Amino acid sequence: MRTVLLGLLLMATACRRPSTQFAAMLTPANQVDITDYSKQLKAGDELIAMGNNPAWSLTINSSKGVLRFKALAGDSVNTAPPERQTDSDGVFRYSVGTAPSRLNIVFRPDSCVDKLSGQRFDYRVEVDFRGKSYVGCGSSLLQLTLLNDIWVLTDFQGSPITATDNRKEVPRLEISLSENRVTGTTGCNRLSGSVKADTRQILFGPLVTTKMACLDDANQLESKFLNILANPLTYRVSNGRLTFMQNGKAVMQLKKVD
Repeated sequence: MRTVLLGLLLMATACRRPSTQFAAMLTPANQVDITDYSKQLKAGDELIAMGNNPAWSLTINSSKGVLRFKALAGDSVNTAPPERQTDSDGVFRYSVGTAPSRLNIVFRPDSCVDKLSGQRFDYRVEVDFRGKSYVGCGSSLLQLTLLNDIWVLTDFQGSPITATDNRKEVPRLEISLSENRVTGTTGCNRLSGSVKADTRQILFGPLVTTKMACLDDANQLESKFLNILANPLTYRVSNGRLTFMQNGKAVMQLKKVD
């Protein structure tokens, strides 16, 4: 009798709790650490930087005419951003105010990791203000704003993609990083889901699609297209073209459409 009761208890527990295999299906297989910049993009920020010892932060937003520097030590500036001065080696700088309260800011292209958060940035940043030096890391969000558009697939794994009798439309992605959302089509079914990107990588998903039956070549392209999007991708935006890459190799190219 005890054996029967124990068996019933185990069965009830199994019904209430998903199996390990099923639970694994609910979690994306490919995890990648991508910083969420949606808040800054929604605000229209172009440049951000931060540092420690003491803690400080910098935001430049030209659309709102704001340069904001704030340090835990008490130093702070809130002013209109001056004209950017750019050097030939990719270094750019800002200088505002007059001595002894002149603020000098320098962005130097270099991989930089914040020691406290572990977050990776694309610039080493130096700020001089009132005789004090602040050093940290920063990123330009201008490249991320270029992703916010509608993109139509033109090349997939080296083969040109066009509409055919079996495929009335080609895959399309509409990316909105400020909302962390992507919508579009696989060329047969509608898709929607989440998306995150930093200045180097982009990660889609989880994605959901409608369930319309696709003709043969549309079905094959849909399957391959979704499989590529299920993995972290590096990307490049240039001249109205968006290229997704894996292991340094281009896997698809999309064209910006109005």
